[in-house]
Amino acid sequence: MKRSTSLFLIVLLLVFADTHAAGPPPPLEDHLLDNFVGDWKVERKMGNGRIAQTSVHCEWVLKHQFIRFHYGSADAKPEYEAFVFIGFDDAAKNYVCHWVDVFGARYSALGRGKIDSDLLGIEFRFEPKDGELTNHFTFDPQTKTWTSLIRQQENGEWKTFAEEKWTKK
Repeated sequence: MKRSTSLFLIVLLLVFADTHAAGPPPPLEDHLLDNFVGDWKVERKMGNGRIAQTSVHCEWVLKHQFIRFHYGSADAKPEYEAFVFIGFDDAAKNYVCHWVDVFGARYSALGRGKIDSDLLGIEFRFEPKDGELTNHFTFDPQTKTWTSLIRQQENGEWKTFAEEKWTKK
């Protein structure tokens, strides 16, 4: 029994080593996502009319596979803090967005999306437990700003959760 378990583990290790021997893929080259890099002042207008401001720091991480947003990065005591990772799934041919924030694991989510080159944007679709949500980022090359429109489905109806305006610091 010990011998068969050891043999199984060795085979498993060899398979794992072979699939990862080539190492990570080349760095993700994405000119639209490159426009996120830097420090931003973000004004967020919530669907209920409340307005909040925060800072966001964006940088390429993990061998240039993901761009990471850190909401609340330069705020003394951020009311809201989140880490967002955007990367490209070359097998599925779509972008992924991992959203993790102060509301905990219950609300962390994985979204998938595609770039809309006509609008210079990317929309992610999330399917959390309490209703579908979309987040559409749009880049304005003239002003070098981003907007983000977050919409959520409540009782079968789409409503604006928040609108964000991103301005470089």
